[in-house]
Amino acid sequence: MAIYEEVLPWADRLPPWRQDALRRLCVQGGWTEADLDEILDLAKQHHGISSEIEPTPQPIRFTADHFPAEANQDRTVALTSLHTLLNVGKIPSDQILEFQPHGLTIVYGGNGTGKSGYARVLKQACRARSPGTVYANAYDPDFQKLTPSATIDFEVDDTSEQEFWSGQRSHVPRTELRAISVFDGDCARHYLQAREAASFQPIALTYLKQLANGINQALRPRLEAEIAGLAVDVTPFNIIPADTEAGQAIHPISSTMNLEQARALGTLTQEEQAELTCLPKEINEADPTVKATLLDNAATNVENLANNITAAANTVSNDSIDAARTAHQRLLEAETAESAASAFLQAEDAAPLLPGTGQGAWALLFNAAREYSTSIAYPGQAFPVTDNGAVCLLCQQELTPEAKDRLHRFDRYVRDTAAEAAQAARNAWQQIVRDVGQATVTFTVSQVMSDSLGGRIATLPDDIRTFREDLVSRLQWLRTAIETGEWQNRPAYRSANPTASIQQIANILRAEAAALRANLNAEALTAKRLRLKELEARRLLSEHIESIAQVVDNLAHKAKLQSCLADIGNSRPISLFAGQLAKKYVSEALASRMNEELRKLDLYHIRAGISSTGDAGSVRLGILLHASQLDPHLVLSEAEQRICSLAYFFAELHQSGSSSGIVLDDPVSSLDHNHRTAVARRIIEEAANRQVIVFTHDAVFFGELITLGTDAQLTPNVKSISYRAEGPGYIDAGLPYDMRKHRDRITQHRADHQRIAENFINPPGDEERLAIRNAYDDLRVTIEVGIEDTVLNETVVRFRDGISVGRLNGVMIVQEAEYREVQRLHDRCCRNVRAHSHAAGQQRAVTQPDELLQDIEAVNTLFQTIRRRRG
Repeated sequence: MAIYEEVLPWADRLPPWRQDALRRLCVQGGWTEADLDEILDLAKQHHGISSEIEPTPQPIRFTADHFPAEANQDRTVALTSLHTLLNVGKIPSDQILEFQPHGLTIVYGGNGTGKSGYARVLKQACRARSPGTVYANAYDPDFQKLTPSATIDFEVDDTSEQEFWSGQRSHVPRTELRAISVFDGDCARHYLQAREAASFQPIALTYLKQLANGINQALRPRLEAEIAGLAVDVTPFNIIPADTEAGQAIHPISSTMNLEQARALGTLTQEEQAELTCLPKEINEADPTVKATLLDNAATNVENLANNITAAANTVSNDSIDAARTAHQRLLEAETAESAASAFLQAEDAAPLLPGTGQGAWALLFNAAREYSTSIAYPGQAFPVTDNGAVCLLCQQELTPEAKDRLHRFDRYVRDTAAEAAQAARNAWQQIVRDVGQATVTFTVSQVMSDSLGGRIATLPDDIRTFREDLVSRLQWLRTAIETGEWQNRPAYRSANPTASIQQIANILRAEAAALRANLNAEALTAKRLRLKELEARRLLSEHIESIAQVVDNLAHKAKLQSCLADIGNSRPISLFAGQLAKKYVSEALASRMNEELRKLDLYHIRAGISSTGDAGSVRLGILLHASQLDPHLVLSEAEQRICSLAYFFAELHQSGSSSGIVLDDPVSSLDHNHRTAVARRIIEEAANRQVIVFTHDAVFFGELITLGTDAQLTPNVKSISYRAEGPGYIDAGLPYDMRKHRDRITQHRADHQRIAENFINPPGDEERLAIRNAYDDLRVTIEVGIEDTVLNETVVRFRDGISVGRLNGVMIVQEAEYREVQRLHDRCCRNVRAHSHAAGQQRAVTQPDELLQDIEAVNTLFQTIRRRRG
């Protein structure tokens, strides 16, 4: 039983989206970003999430038609031609690439000739391990709209068939073409697994691993980002009380919440909206506590106003003014008495005293000296200290007897009642001056309070305003009186003090508050409050219902995304199944065959073997390097890994028992000449039993294939792909022109001559000169090729690795006349080309077309003569 015969019934049990992913993987060899977008969309649809792609993608179940390249033991499939290529790069649609159904076909083309375009179509149609992408003409303005297509003719058991291949993503090529095995650089890399760069496994197992892990790695970050971006925060809706009917309808908010019920509760009738408007007023009326509290607060504010007015009035009351006037009078009287005592002090002293001695400032100075003496200068001694050695407290000179006597008299004077009384009067008066200077009689009455007071006593606001103006006027008068000492014309009040009326209003307010509290109905109030709470909750619900609905939708969407994420991450069953298949199909027989292939490809120091991994019991065919301390991929060169991939390709092909054709595109890229020869030898060996098609740009490898094919009595069918003035992709039968023998080139020379002759104009200009120059340049190469294939009998051939010793017996000795003819013709060519610099003064004439034809025929005659002489 083939491995895919086991995969098919197992895959039929996969979810449709994963089947579609496996289908794309097998048909295309991988997933593009567009594929991953659609696969994720299909997985979401499977979990109840609406598609976001137009048109909505539909899953295509995995069937036998979607198997990748698979050898078939029962039938032999061979390609016969590839033609009618449309929108495949710049390849023209009228070209036909033919293949012989048995043996070797070599398609040779240099870089940029369009060779890869043909090979890519075959990779896609035959479902190579890594089919790659066939691109349209990148230079076409409508590049994005172009769809590559081609027609493939093939045989199934010698019966002709045809397939129209299209690059459309939905197109599935004929299943018979899967029998064609394809190898190229991308396929080689496909053999090398990520875990071990030199381990191999059947393509079906590779795809199952990608299905298990690749999908998870590619899609998981997208789903996780989408989940993280969903707004599912329910805390903003906690403002809807949970102990209300509206709150009970939504809390806790979840994906299963009854949104219909919530919307119904969030819809208020006109009657309910009117009720919501009236209830706060009714509650205030039903609940006197609130209003009573407001009345108490108002009473307090009114009392504070009365207190402020009283304090302001006290500042400029008649009693306060009279007290200031009395203090001022006492100060005058005390200072008069003090002056009289000072005069007496002056009279007692024989010497005249300084002005003001005994009065005001002098008394302060003397008392300060007393304080200094008793606390610092002479602590513990009575003032004044006049003992021997005592000094003046100010000038600090020793006191004379006269000074001592004067000091005692001053002390007696200061202690006298007149001086003390004067000082006390001064102190009292200074306090009054400070108090009046700092006093304020302004107070603030807000407009609200003024209106409220006016509502109780209509004239009260004006009375307050007039009384405040009178207070300000009396304060200004008082300050002037203190400054000038003039106490006449005291301002009178124009109205009575309003504090009594204000206090009366405060008392009324408190009485009203007390009366309200006495009328409380607790039961009715509680019912109204509960009703208001319910209506308020429903109003809040109506304001937030759309946001709640969005969160509910997001929660439901998040649950589906998480279910989808779990489904995508559920890869273990796939890994287990792949492990079971690996144990069965990665066998010792396959390893043995691969070792044989490695020997055929001259890689004797490398051996393949079976190994198990921790990947769900997966079994791999890996490279073993004896005594190596590093993993194989760190030791093997790129060329050695390429050879290992080729060995696995041929081993897998041999194990399949298939006799169908194979296609190899540049199989020797990065290989040296020794390995190129080994690969060419292995290809020739395979071509003896089946169709083999080789695409190559390597001239040396091409020569090896021709030589080894000839030695094995195989006649390769050679096609050349070239780049012409019109573009790439042009096909010619036979060897590339540069590799043809001289007699094949003569035909091309004659055709070139005919074209030149038809367009030649005399006198010749630059175009004619260039055409003749190119023709002679080509003819000179033909002379060299003739020496190689006729004189030297192909003993030494360019692009061939080695000398054909067996052909030495056919090497001709050049006669004198033949040598001179070769020399003459070679000189003719050199004179007409730029191989050598010619003197500008020579002004060589352009060779005429008939002379060119004579030289072409002379070259042909020369080498025909040599061949006839050899017999």
